[in-house]
Amino acid sequence: METIRFVERFIVYIEDHLREKIDFGEVLENMGVEPKSFMTIFKSLVGMTPAQYQEKRCMTEIAYEVYQGHRRLVDITKYYGYRDVDKFKKVYTRTFGIPVHETERNIKKMDLLDYISFEVVPTKQPKYQSYRTFVESFRLIGIAQYFDINTYQPDYKYKFLKILERDGLIDEILRYNDGFVKGIFVQERVIDGEMEIFVGTSSYQHTPFDETFTESMLYEIFDTSGAFDVEIDKVYEYIFRRWHFKEDVNMTCDFSLELIKHTYSLDDPATKIQVWQALDE
Repeated sequence: METIRFVERFIVYIEDHLREKIDFGEVLENMGVEPKSFMTIFKSLVGMTPAQYQEKRCMTEIAYEVYQGHRRLVDITKYYGYRDVDKFKKVYTRTFGIPVHETERNIKKMDLLDYISFEVVPTKQPKYQSYRTFVESFRLIGIAQYFDINTYQPDYKYKFLKILERDGLIDEILRYNDGFVKGIFVQERVIDGEMEIFVGTSSYQHTPFDETFTESMLYEIFDTSGAFDVEIDKVYEYIFRRWHFKEDVNMTCDFSLELIKHTYSLDDPATKIQVWQALDE
C-alpha cells in the first residue's frame, strides 16, 4: 500500500502546483524516484500520466470558473498559466469535445476530473494466466525512438509501433528473429532523461538495425490477446491494482517489456501478447 500512498502524495503535489509548469523528471529525481518506474505505476493507478492529470485538472477548474461566469475568460486562462487564449481553446476542445462557449449548456455532461480516487481490490481468481521464470539477458535488434520525459504520453509507444507496421519495418525486423524468443519486443525505459522506446526482436545476427540488451531478471509473464494498444493497459491495471497485492511481491518498474508473439495486424483481436513484469528476487 506504500506505493498508493506515494502516488496520493504526488497528486497532492500536483494540486499544490496546478498552475505552474512542473518538471516531473526533476521533481521525481529530487524525491529519489526513478521516473519510468513512477510513471508506469501512476498511469496504471490513475489512468493517465502526471502531465495529463495536471492538464485535465486545470481544464476542469477552468470549466467551473467559466460556468460560474465571475471572471473574463482571458483572466481565467492567464491565472492557470495559459497566455495564448487560442492555444488554450484548442486544448479545452480536445479535452472535453466542446468549445469553451458551450460550457454552460453542457456542464453536467462534461467529463470533468475533480479528484482521483483508487480502487485496489485483491483477487483470488487470476484475470490473466501467468508464470514466473528467470531469464538471462539477451540481445535485441530493432529501432529506438526517444521522447522528452516531461511531455511523453503512453500512446506515443502505440503510435510508434503503428508507424513501423505501416512502413513494413516490423516485418523487416522479424526477418532476423533467430533468437530463443519469437516475436516483437517493445522495451520502454529512461536513458539520460529521455524516454526510450525500443521495438525489436531477439537475434544473434549482424543487422543494419540498432541493438540493445534486456535485463537478466526474474519475470512474471502474463498472457493475453487482443489489440495491443488496448490490452497492454488492461494488463498493467490488473497488475498494479489487483495481482500485486495478492502476491505481495516487489516489482521492478524502471523499465517495461512486452512481447507481441503473433499478429497479422496490431489491431487484430487475435494478436497474442505477453507482458513481462520484472520482479525483485
